[in-house]
Amino acid sequence: MAETERTNAPYLKALTCSAIVFVLAIGAYFLGYTLPSFTSASDAASRLFGLALVPGLIVGLFAKKSPKPWPLWLIIGGFVVVLIAVTVIHEMTASMRV
Repeated sequence: MAETERTNAPYLKALTCSAIVFVLAIGAYFLGYTLPSFTSASDAASRLFGLALVPGLIVGLFAKKSPKPWPLWLIIGGFVVVLIAVTVIHEMTASMRV
């Protein structure tokens, strides 16, 4: 059985994207930019953490399970796509939360 190359440290790369997005989002929140579903500062911080973390875990899993190695640009691009999807779903379901 031929051994295939795997992506080196896929979770580290994807979660680094998550950390960068989280820091930028917290900075934007303190500058006055926010999502409509956030009600307080502690609520915003915890939801921003989740919104930034989930895409990193998803993309890290896809990159780890892929039979081909993922270059950094593909991890970043995949992260951005999943981040947008998760954020849109989060805002669409905001009215369903108590």
